[in-house]
Amino acid sequence: MAGKLNGKINKYLNNDKIVKIFVVIGLVGILLIAFSGIKSDDNNTSEPKKISSEQTEIYNSDTYKENIRTELEDILSDVSGVGDCSVMISVEGTAEYIYAENIDKKQNYGPQGSTDDTKSEIVITDDSGNDKALVKKIVRPKITGVVVVCKGGENEIVKERVIKAVSAALNISYSKICVEAKK
Repeated sequence: MAGKLNGKINKYLNNDKIVKIFVVIGLVGILLIAFSGIKSDDNNTSEPKKISSEQTEIYNSDTYKENIRTELEDILSDVSGVGDCSVMISVEGTAEYIYAENIDKKQNYGPQGSTDDTKSEIVITDDSGNDKALVKKIVRPKITGVVVVCKGGENEIVKERVIKAVSAALNISYSKICVEAKK
């Protein structure tokens, strides 16, 4: 069986046309791989994304707390046994804006050795005649605690469900969540 297979392979390898076809197919495959690498490099450039003023308004501390509070109240009211609920959120600090920078590093060599010279400039964009710094990233305020007052809050099973939901939604520990019964 192996001898027949080797015989067929040798027959094809001795045929110059088939060898040339395999070489051409191999070269085409290599070129496709090379071009796909070039194309993906173009897509992976680390250009900072421009964040509009409407998007930055979302991260205002009070607006941020209000948005999260509303979303939590909506989702918690759908949890079995919770019913009507009120949520209070505590945050630490305010949103932190990290701006895009052009960093120019130069190394100077002199008689005393080498020195590093670093120059940093904030990237400014022109938005309809208004110069604005280009926001690269927004770090949201840190949530330090959540209080949930809800119908059914006296039930330990409901309380546990609420704590799990809030912890999962906000990625905070159970110890920072307080659930109480509503009057």
